[in-house]
Amino acid sequence: MIESPPISNAALDPVRAETPAQNQARLSQCIRLQRAFSRSINLARDGEALDPIHHYQPTSRALEALRQILPGLTHEAGQRALALIGPYGAGKSAFALFLGALLGARDSAARQVAHSVLKRADAELAEQLHSRVGAPRGFLRVQVNGLPDSLSRQLLLALAAAVEREGLPEKFVNRLQAAARAGASMDQILNRIGEIQTAWAESGGAGVLIEIDELGKFLEYESHHPQQREIHLLQLLAERAAEPSRTPLYLVVMLHQAFEYYGNRLGSRLRDEWQKVQGRFGTLAFLEPAEQSLRLVAAALERTEPRSTEVEARLVADLDALAETHALPLGLEPDAARALFERAYPLHPLSLSILPILCQKVAQNERTLFSYLASSEAFGLRQRLDQLMMGDWVGPWELYDYFILNQAGGFSDPITYHRWVEVVTALERFAPVDEASEAEVEDARRLLKTIGLLNLIGAQCGLKASHPVLDSVFGAATSKLLARLEAGSVIHFRRFAQEYRVWQGSDFDLRGALQQALVEQAGLSLADTLNTLAPLRPIVARRASIQTGTLRTYTPAFTARDRWPPEPLDTGDARLWFYLAEPDEEPDLANAPELDVVAVCSFTERLRELVGEWLALRDLPRQQAALHQDPVAQREHQT
Repeated sequence: MIESPPISNAALDPVRAETPAQNQARLSQCIRLQRAFSRSINLARDGEALDPIHHYQPTSRALEALRQILPGLTHEAGQRALALIGPYGAGKSAFALFLGALLGARDSAARQVAHSVLKRADAELAEQLHSRVGAPRGFLRVQVNGLPDSLSRQLLLALAAAVEREGLPEKFVNRLQAAARAGASMDQILNRIGEIQTAWAESGGAGVLIEIDELGKFLEYESHHPQQREIHLLQLLAERAAEPSRTPLYLVVMLHQAFEYYGNRLGSRLRDEWQKVQGRFGTLAFLEPAEQSLRLVAAALERTEPRSTEVEARLVADLDALAETHALPLGLEPDAARALFERAYPLHPLSLSILPILCQKVAQNERTLFSYLASSEAFGLRQRLDQLMMGDWVGPWELYDYFILNQAGGFSDPITYHRWVEVVTALERFAPVDEASEAEVEDARRLLKTIGLLNLIGAQCGLKASHPVLDSVFGAATSKLLARLEAGSVIHFRRFAQEYRVWQGSDFDLRGALQQALVEQAGLSLADTLNTLAPLRPIVARRASIQTGTLRTYTPAFTARDRWPPEPLDTGDARLWFYLAEPDEEPDLANAPELDVVAVCSFTERLRELVGEWLALRDLPRQQAALHQDPVAQREHQT
């Protein structure tokens, strides 16, 4: 293996910064980010835009989704309801935009561009899709953006916009707009869709495509207004889509997790109903492998000048080192890897290998990936291009700095968050035991951040914090820097796995302790707990006080079935009761005290869960003495 010298940056390394650079251009003058990759997709805004379609990269997941859609593009009965489930930023909205263009009017510019893009990726699939949609006007595209609002209202408004855009008779627009309200009759909605299908067929259309982006926002709204039962509209639409028709209905929805997870605040019975509705949809997990994300990065960067011979030589040496340790993404051959990593300069090969996995672990996948590429924030790639010169590199530690400064709120997985906290804690307590220069200490901190990131993403075959992988970045200085970190007790070497790990700073199972505490809270009365934790202040009954000349108040309190009915008061005051009803309970309030007011609170299961979690977190330090001796667990508990 060729040993590489440690990488350095003119903008960060004081030694390199002192060298003359008057004749060197900044990398931003020869590398730029394609504009289509610099913002997220909005279906309503970008529905007629050609630029996002022209730059679209059909990934393996996108091609698989198109293959699932293909059999339904007939007049026969079939599965024509598809749910794309994937995390934030996985490319679902961009795919929906591309699909709408593929199924559009045959002579439209958008369809011709989309067909050309797909043909380069899969010529056979492109031809099959093109031949299946033979009607001159293609599919009527109805694109709905998710909002915390009524699905019925937004769907009807989107239908009206699509009908108006395509020039169908104005009477249809007026009917749709008149019906667009929360709680609209589902039969009325289906009848209006049927009218549009018929009118579209008569005007030369092939079918109706309804795309609902961010469906989860509608589901969250529904979970707060379950009395409207709009979840059943999705079931009815999926069933309508399965029917034979000369202009079939195709329904594609995009969301981040399964239906029932958006109903966490509901009772188990309603969550089961939501799960049954999802059963009407075919589902596809929309998450790309790391290799596909590398290709997207390479496609996003354009250069106008060749790389220097120094950069070419360094790329060859470092790629050879990563290939020898099997650290390249699975399925990526060395020749293909070289082409991708060359296009992705100035990202060091190890930085590029870490980046897509890091975006999946701690943020919003492709959306965060492109945000980083286009970011002018501290350590964002666009900002670094304005600072770096030819021969400089973006090292893995810069990814750590970017994410800790700009994406710190993106951690949702507790295990990933726990590992990140360990890295932060290790950096805070690292103090060299020898006499090291400021530059040497900074290099050691960079190495610690790199090891932390490799630990964070988890060992991916050979992509781990092994000595050969770290050599590809830090070169001959690796051994000395590792020794300094080991002496500072912030890393240790796992011989079995042959990798360095940030020292396991916590043996405390916070999640297990919380689960145990929650079990202990299960028998508590929710009403009594709320009355003790959050007693409500009396409310003055102003009219009664003025009329009687005596101060009269309502005393608010929580109650439930096992505390009902209450004893009447002798003071002449009244109480305002918040009755916490059980699922499907119909409280009998006939025996309420004469002056008391009762407000029945349904759907209290989620409130019970939240109060239990709060109590468990509050009591944990008192119940678990080990927590006081564990700084990593303490930080995790406090945040």
